[in-house]
Amino acid sequence: MNRRKADAERTRETILDAAETTFLAQGVSRTTLAHIAQAAGVTRGAIYWHFEDKAALFDALLERVRIPLDEIVDHAVQQLGTTPVECLRDIAQRSLAGICHDLPLQRAATIVLHRCEKLEDDHPRISMITRLSEHAEARVEQLFEQVQQQGQLRADLTPASARRQFHGFLIGTCFDWLQDTHQYSLDADRGSIVETLMRGLLLEKSH
Repeated sequence: MNRRKADAERTRETILDAAETTFLAQGVSRTTLAHIAQAAGVTRGAIYWHFEDKAALFDALLERVRIPLDEIVDHAVQQLGTTPVECLRDIAQRSLAGICHDLPLQRAATIVLHRCEKLEDDHPRISMITRLSEHAEARVEQLFEQVQQQGQLRADLTPASARRQFHGFLIGTCFDWLQDTHQYSLDADRGSIVETLMRGLLLEKSH
């Protein structure tokens, strides 16, 4: 990489760091490119050199971090000798651990869940953090299908509804904890949280 290209990449990362800090401090909607330029110590022209507008900058910020749900799900499924229920427990545990220990992911999730009060337009890229990928959704639903086939899924649930409730419970937990990460240790409690989740989805004899 030549020096000019390296300098441009450093400037781009500086802008993204400033955007993250500013979005966290005052929210996405109330942040302007002028605010970000001031925080980054660059001109608005420098921002426009790298990003078409604030939405494009927001896209790039989310691209930098994402919870690796595809990898988490695939890792759980590939574990030999592991039951579908244990796979699901592992997925939930690893997802919560990611929010606890991956600080860039934690900041990005905080922006998406708590600092996007109302974007000027609907922003499809927000789903990168708050939703499972189609691949992960299909994998998780397949696991719940296997749980159902083994007679362990609650009778009033379908694999699709179980998958939605599984995901919604985890997102709700993250939403609550990210409001104040000092209120309790999510890392210390995640085992019992996941057990509560699974008990709500399985027949009582399958816990």
